[in-house]
This record gives sequence, C-alpha cells and structure tokens, in this order.
Amino acid sequence: MNSSSAAISILFWISIVFLGVMLWKLVSANKNPGEVVSYSDFLQLIDNKEILTAQVYLEGNSANINVLLRGSQKYVQTTISASELPEITARLREAGTNIEISEVKTADWALILLNAAPLLLLVGFCLFLMRQMQSNRRRAGLTPTAAVRTGIGYDLHRLEEGRPLIVGGIELPFDKGPMGHSDGDVLAHALCDALLGAAGLGDIGTHFPDTDPQWKGANSMVFLEHAKKLLDQKQFAIEHVDSGVMTEKPKLVPHLPRMREALAKALGVSVEKIHLKAKTNEGVDAIGRGEAIAAHVVATLTPR
Repeated sequence: MNSSSAAISILFWISIVFLGVMLWKLVSANKNPGEVVSYSDFLQLIDNKEILTAQVYLEGNSANINVLLRGSQKYVQTTISASELPEITARLREAGTNIEISEVKTADWALILLNAAPLLLLVGFCLFLMRQMQSNRRRAGLTPTAAVRTGIGYDLHRLEEGRPLIVGGIELPFDKGPMGHSDGDVLAHALCDALLGAAGLGDIGTHFPDTDPQWKGANSMVFLEHAKKLLDQKQFAIEHVDSGVMTEKPKLVPHLPRMREALAKALGVSVEKIHLKAKTNEGVDAIGRGEAIAAHVVATLTPR
C-alpha cells in the first residue's frame, strides 16, 4: 500500500470511529440508565434524603427524573406529570439534592447537526484530500499500478549478403541484410509485437501476415504506425520502451540516436520514451557467427 492509500485508509477509519461515537451520543443522550421505581417509592427516597443528584427531563406534559442515590451510587428513575414537578423539585431541594432540569426535543435536528458538524467537516476533508491526491497523480502522469500494461517482443532474422541492413528504421552500411517478407527490420518487428501484446491485440503476424503480397518489402515503420493507431483506439499511451539488439557486426552504438528518433517519430512519442541497447553474442551461435540478428523489446503502456 502506498502512502496516499494509507493516509486515506487512516482518515476513513477515523471517520467511522467518530461517526460511531456521535451516533452513540445521540442515541444515549436521552436514555435513562436507572432502574424504574414507583412514584411512592420515589417519594420515600426523597423523604429519607437518599438522593444525591437528580436529572429532570421535560417531555410535554410529563417529566422523567433520573436520580443518583447517595449510599449505593445507584441510578433509579421515575416519571411524573408536569403539574407535580414544582412540588417534587421543592421537596428535592429541601432534601439537599442537586437538581438539573433540561427539555428534551425528540426532533431537534439543529442539535443533531451541531453534534455531527465535526464529523461532516472530517469527511469533507477526507474527500478533499482524495481529490487532491488524484489530481496530483494525474499531473505527474501516474496511474494505479494495476492499470499498467507490459508487453514483450522478440524477433530474429538470418543475414544474407547483398540485402540492405535496416534496423530501427534506418539503413546501416553493411554487406549483409536480413531475410524477410518485409524489409526485415528486426527491432521494429520486436517492438511492434511488444506493443500489440501489451494491449492484447495479437502480434505482427496477425495484422501483417507474410502470406500477403502487399507487405512484400514493406517499410516496417508502417507496421509501427498502424500499431500506434490501434493503441489510440483502445485508449493506451506508450510510457516506455526498452530494447536490446544482438548482432556481432556492424557496431550499432553509433547509430542508436538515429534509431531512437526514427522509432519515436513512427510512434508519435518523445525520444526520451525510447531506450535502445546494442549487444553482441560473444561469438556464440548463429548471431555470434554473424549469420543472424535478433532483438528483444519490453513495452509499457498506461490507459489515457
């Protein structure tokens, strides 16, 4: 869990606890905790001066009296008519009882709102904080981790003399080039597969089969441009591309900047989102013997 999610969770549970406390107060504010006694027994308690404090709640034509007994520290209660209240309060005062009288309003919404105001302010602050976090995340170009999509692409071509060597959309000076139905751009093909895979759109063979004569000798930048259109239709944005091209010769490092520019242009993204690496195969296998060229690509997409 990241820090913003943790903060939201903490504030949410604080709100829940605060709401519980406020509801408990509202429900229990007029609740009589004492044991109910008869009117005659109540008068006997007064005459015996057993009552320490009395809380009187006025309710229309009646009054509910909660009292705390001196010796046992026990609460008892009784209900009397409003007409009897002056006499009862006088007798309580004569017996040395502390009296507090309050009027109960069963539908006092103003009181409820006043008690709930701190909670409303806290909930409002939580909502404001959540909106601010979401806004900051959008401004920073961040999205939830679960929404990030990643695709992997790989391609390999045999090298034959007399064919142009095209890698990453540019032609390199060399006496060999890739065998393929199109121009054989191994990097562009691997990149296309990575993008399509991340978006769940199949692979390059699905959209540009080598059995279709219209793609004979085609420029592989066309494949990337088409892949970008498909990503746009599904509301995906290219966040980052990382790739490695494996060949013994020629040396690719001097040409990487131009390759990045060509690929970025075809995909309609900034050059900073394209990362290329050149590797050899240390003389091992077909690549190491100069018989083949290969490329690995990882592409990361996020929803728009």
